[in-house]
Amino acid sequence: MSLVQSLAVAPRRNFVFKNWAGIYSAKSQLYFQPTSVDEVVKIVNAARDEKMTLVTVGSGHSPSDMCMTNEWLMNLDKMDKVHEFKEYPEENYADVTVDAGLRVYALSDVVAKKGYAIQNLGSISEQSVAGIIATGTHGSSPYQGLVSSQYVNLTIVNGKGEIVFLDSKNHPDVFRAALLSLGKIGVIVRATIRVVPAFNIKSTQEVIDFENLLSKWDTLWTSSEFIRVWWYPYTGKCILWRGLKTEEARTTPRKSWWGSSAGRFFYECLLWLSARVYRPLTPAVERFVFHRQYGKVETMGSGDVEVANSIDSLNMDCLFSQFVDEWACPLNNGIEVLRTLDHSIRQAAQNKDFYVHVPMEIRCSNTTLPAKAPSTKDRNACSPGPVFGNVLRPYLDTTPQYKYTPLSDVTNSQLTLYINATMYRPFGYNSQVRKWYNIFEDTMTAAGGKPHWAKNFLGSTSMAPNASKKDSEYADYEMRGMATKIKEWYGDDLESFKKVRRQQDPENVFVANRDWCIRNGIVDLEELD
Repeated sequence: MSLVQSLAVAPRRNFVFKNWAGIYSAKSQLYFQPTSVDEVVKIVNAARDEKMTLVTVGSGHSPSDMCMTNEWLMNLDKMDKVHEFKEYPEENYADVTVDAGLRVYALSDVVAKKGYAIQNLGSISEQSVAGIIATGTHGSSPYQGLVSSQYVNLTIVNGKGEIVFLDSKNHPDVFRAALLSLGKIGVIVRATIRVVPAFNIKSTQEVIDFENLLSKWDTLWTSSEFIRVWWYPYTGKCILWRGLKTEEARTTPRKSWWGSSAGRFFYECLLWLSARVYRPLTPAVERFVFHRQYGKVETMGSGDVEVANSIDSLNMDCLFSQFVDEWACPLNNGIEVLRTLDHSIRQAAQNKDFYVHVPMEIRCSNTTLPAKAPSTKDRNACSPGPVFGNVLRPYLDTTPQYKYTPLSDVTNSQLTLYINATMYRPFGYNSQVRKWYNIFEDTMTAAGGKPHWAKNFLGSTSMAPNASKKDSEYADYEMRGMATKIKEWYGDDLESFKKVRRQQDPENVFVANRDWCIRNGIVDLEELD
């Protein structure tokens, strides 16, 4: 029986995959949607036999080209079953085992029906259970870390067609690699996630002057379990959002000007005009939109209050198609970073050199890990902090390695700062990003930062081992690569990841888009000879 005949869903030929932002697309030779682990094994083995590479894609929310291939693509949307839900009432958590193609929002619905919630989330929940950990997704909390720390175990199909079960005791080195794998060691087909009793989040949202934010920096980031800032440089103001777990009843959602169809369309029209017709209009557009959405007056100490479920509170409206360059650095370096960026943004606007879109999202995480998971017997639904599924650090974690301290002792010194520089693509038009992103990346590098793996970091030809053209010949938004820096930053951890990758995928089935892998140091040229 041929491969095609043995699959419940026949593969599609010449399928065009496009990421959510619409920046990149690729026509694959074959596009598979397996319905079982056995079918995944068959597809991987067929790729080996045919000397093809294979990429697994989900919602396509990564704005970079890391998943683009003209060979074979696989999507796990049809692998979305819940296999086990096991409660541990004496420990105040439950473990749910699901197919890795289940979307995060669907997982949230599943556990909510049983009175539980996902502990920590990023800005969206469209990703699959496998995809959300593949590049190091995090939330924004001085107590919570990477989303992958909630995962108890994983099952992968590696590049040899083997089904391998991974947890803290079974192949812990492979588990560390798989918890942030970039899709390069195998296909995650099943996962067990630790969830906690359901909770709502009571949040306050305040307008705060930029200088006031910096003056409160030392204590601000530990003032709530969930916290994030949206910075609007052209207004000199920020939005400070803080949330605490609560059992209070939900309230009416906050009103949003750009949440309405008319407001959203008008905003995108203004962005299009400022991006394509007259770029110096950008600061005025952003000031106008801020005032429509939030007003003109600082409301620190008297912001509006909302109680919502955890997923609605932690997710956000990403608005329009966008480029995103996000970096992580020590939170203690944040004041210097923001002052430097603020100066660069204002000077560029004065010189009509470049313009930024807003908000710039500023978040924090606590990715420190204890030697063993703390007891959870005394917790309740509103207890702060994580219930660990594992306490292993992924090899490719972008965050600094700080010493773990109890939650009561957490200060800025244990925290990682994330800054997200978004540039919109109004109606699909590419805004200019290169000048701004070059300055942003230089500033973050000087502050001890590293880029988020999934985003539109640019790098330079001087850092890429296989640059085939001059820096000036690249498209404005095109990634040059950061291989030499990545090798310097990750050192032995990168070598350990590469060792696991070679063991699990000796025939390079999962090294699709080889250019991306090489220009960022994930594989070496000699491995592909």
